[in-house]
Amino acid sequence: MKNLLGKGLSMGLSLLFGVFLVSDAYSETNPKKTVETLEAISVTARKAEESAKDVPFSLTVINDTELENRRLNSFEEVLRQTPGVEVYSYGSLGSDIMRIRGVGSLYLIGSDDTSVLINMDGVPQSLSTASMSILDIERIEVMKGPQGTLMGRNSEAGAVNIITKKPTRYPEGYIKGEYGTENTFNTEAAVSGPVTETLSARFAAKYSGFDNQVEYYGTDDPISEPRDIIARGSLLWEPTDKTDATLILAHEEKDNRTEAMLLAPYDDEQRLYAPKGSLDANRESQRATLDVNHDFGNMVLTSVTGYVQVESSEDRLLYDRLLSRALLGMDIVEGNETLRESSMDTFYQEFRLSSKPENDVFWVTGLSYYHSDRDLSNQYNYKYILGYMAMNGRIASNYKTTDYGLFGEITYPVTERLKLTGGLRYTWEEKEYKSNWTPSGTNPFAAYYGPTSDSDEMSSSFFTGRASLGYAVTENVNTYLTYARGYKAKAYQDLATGYIYSGDNSDLLVDAAKVDSYELGMKLETADSGVGLNIALFFNDIKDDHVSYVDLTTMTNKIGNNDTQTMGAEVEGFWKPGKGFTITAGGGYTDAEITGVPDSSQNVKEGNAIPDTPEWNAVVSISHNLPLPTFWGLESPSLLTTLTDRYVGKREGDAANSFQLDAYNQLSFRTGIISKYFEFYVWGENLLDKVYELYGYNLGTSVIDASDVIAGVGSRGRTLGIGVVYHF
Repeated sequence: MKNLLGKGLSMGLSLLFGVFLVSDAYSETNPKKTVETLEAISVTARKAEESAKDVPFSLTVINDTELENRRLNSFEEVLRQTPGVEVYSYGSLGSDIMRIRGVGSLYLIGSDDTSVLINMDGVPQSLSTASMSILDIERIEVMKGPQGTLMGRNSEAGAVNIITKKPTRYPEGYIKGEYGTENTFNTEAAVSGPVTETLSARFAAKYSGFDNQVEYYGTDDPISEPRDIIARGSLLWEPTDKTDATLILAHEEKDNRTEAMLLAPYDDEQRLYAPKGSLDANRESQRATLDVNHDFGNMVLTSVTGYVQVESSEDRLLYDRLLSRALLGMDIVEGNETLRESSMDTFYQEFRLSSKPENDVFWVTGLSYYHSDRDLSNQYNYKYILGYMAMNGRIASNYKTTDYGLFGEITYPVTERLKLTGGLRYTWEEKEYKSNWTPSGTNPFAAYYGPTSDSDEMSSSFFTGRASLGYAVTENVNTYLTYARGYKAKAYQDLATGYIYSGDNSDLLVDAAKVDSYELGMKLETADSGVGLNIALFFNDIKDDHVSYVDLTTMTNKIGNNDTQTMGAEVEGFWKPGKGFTITAGGGYTDAEITGVPDSSQNVKEGNAIPDTPEWNAVVSISHNLPLPTFWGLESPSLLTTLTDRYVGKREGDAANSFQLDAYNQLSFRTGIISKYFEFYVWGENLLDKVYELYGYNLGTSVIDASDVIAGVGSRGRTLGIGVVYHF
């Protein structure tokens, strides 16, 4: 595959070199952006173009300039700097959990059990399979509150629109290189331009990596050296001024993305006491998207077709030596590994009709089809202990999901100031499950039970919707009151084992989750886009959200449904006071608690706080652009500096509220000389060198002193580096 990728990169660069040989005949003027360009914020959060201040729910928009100035290199970093959004991961592939305003599964029951939809160029993906690398992005739209009306499945908490840059009618491109401490590096390039009078092309590629902050015990060797490769090519065909079609092909590889669980508390030098090379994780994905639009004069017809293929493998330990000694009083590292392999194919088709930005009435309607086919294999080799357990063997499962949706939303101006919004979606979903278990040779029950299998299928249908009342206080200030209904369908868990010994599959399926969401908000944007302010108050009542936990006596996964409630307030805004300054800030307060616990074996009580959801969170970013006199032949040079601080308050580490994760500040900066074509800069991440906890997990009670054994991993410490960019 890497040879094919290399050939693809070479072909792409050759193609775009040819583009520039002929582009002068067809090119338009390149509208180079300046740092302080003032323009209205236009979004497609409701699948049709409109002003951000007209959207009747909370919306955070981060454009390409802000991504670059704040040096946000992954979607995870973007989301963590968005007020009200929580993202945490065990470090391995597919383990990310994301909540918005505390809404979402307490613990995932499977890879498809996501509460926030990732929409990549109009094609829905789950958080566990979506690309998380930032490459040649136009903007990111983070939508808060249930988005089931227009986005459909797995969007009970919200959705994220990721819009990549499209081919241009003028030649442009860039080459970027970065290097920093801990072998942190990034090489990136993009090139775009016209091929013919109606065809334009764009190609972008990136290779990046770093050394893991966790090292093997007694050495200076990192447990992994994560490396990411991503390449994307797109063609834009505009046969007439009313019709366009965009084809996007993308390939991504993520290597050495290992999970790490360390005994807490740990010092700044994080150590894993395990054999070298015992951890490994890799993922490879392909994506194809075809977006076709036709302007009928008073409305737009859009067709979105998408195909995504993802394959991953992960080799990991049950515990490292320090954890196993603290928990069980013995070493159980060698001979106790797990190997997880997964492959998933997804197809998506959507047709929709929508209004145009200049129309008085906003409306959009359409239908969608989604199908996924996922194979999952978990091989457990428990050689020295736990040999009797159901998990000691190979569980090979297949999951199929088919989803049909019919949707529509309209915003109607009752008067010049008053607007009513109504939206409704009908969804029909069908799921199939098959699983086969083969015991390992070390499992003493192998002779009694032998291989066995399980299967199930189900279908469901449901309505989701949104209703909103909006009032324009002035031309620049909008207020709204919105109710939204969210729904997350019944789901199969990835590691159901009840059928193996007892034939009981009650641990297989969880009920659907329902959300009633209320939001009162205000949006302000001045005519010159120099000031923007969003304020929102929210309340979410969630019934039967999904939870997974481990039964430590059998090491099997249990599942259930819990009720929760979240409420709070958020403020976001920007200010461009002039003299080169741009200030962006946001923050929020979230009160999120568990209100219903049907299964007491989880050691969870009503009134407990939802884990990893801080009460307080905030981010402040200050940018300054100082024009400089011409020197070294640089055209229109300036000194551009951005300083960003993110604050995350203390939060509970698990649903039982048995331990807390400390509050922290993460301070970063980027400063450099920027000119029309050339930029040189220095950067720093985590300037305070604060190793904060990324996640935590209570493994149970120690056999030695009956204390809770907490595992987790810390962040990277301070990293510094330099970078250079050439624009053409």
